[in-house]
Amino acid sequence: MDTIHRSQPLSEQVYRYVRDSILSGQMQSGEKIVETKLANHLQVSRSPVREAMKLLINEQLVVDQDGALYVFQPTVHDLYELYDLRLALEPMATRKAAENACIRDHGKGLEKDATHHLSILEANIHQTRQTLENRDFNRLLSLNSEFHHTVWVMSNNTRFVRILEQVSDLIQYYCLLVLNINNRQTNILQEHIAVYQAMKEGDPVRAQAAMFDHIKKDLNVIESQTLLSLT
Repeated sequence: MDTIHRSQPLSEQVYRYVRDSILSGQMQSGEKIVETKLANHLQVSRSPVREAMKLLINEQLVVDQDGALYVFQPTVHDLYELYDLRLALEPMATRKAAENACIRDHGKGLEKDATHHLSILEANIHQTRQTLENRDFNRLLSLNSEFHHTVWVMSNNTRFVRILEQVSDLIQYYCLLVLNINNRQTNILQEHIAVYQAMKEGDPVRAQAAMFDHIKKDLNVIESQTLLSLT
């Protein structure tokens, strides 16, 4: 457990602790959260715990059922809502990002940003390779989120970024589910390289298709376990 620092807002620390516990799988899907027990565990009052729970409910990682709090438990409907959104927005955001990479050498004012974001993606891929070798899957999930967020930002479309950031924690939650279903086997490195290479080469059509295929493969994994895991 991370140490609670009194110099930092307690509600934010409790929020981060519970959020990280959920996204790492330490708190299981459907697990009941008892505020008094959590407050005692973290050695804080119930007030910051209640504030943290409000934030987590807003992010849909925690649900309130008749006054009792539980870790979000995905349903078939949740699955398709999120992946319909991702498949509609992320490939197009990737296409726009690749288009921005295309024009970075034509004096359109995007050269600095595009070069910077491509360097972040390149470093991310390098770190992902090392993380897979070390089998550090919590770090892998964090790197996956960073990769996708960088692509969103590179699209230079603030509405894409705003909408996708609202569901970024749920995206990470489902990525954890995919890893668990696949017994920690993943092609994430190869799939991210395909997206990156298309963007670097300024090929919007190929970049869009690579991101669509990447997201669709995750959906297919979860669909294969839908009757067993999500009903």
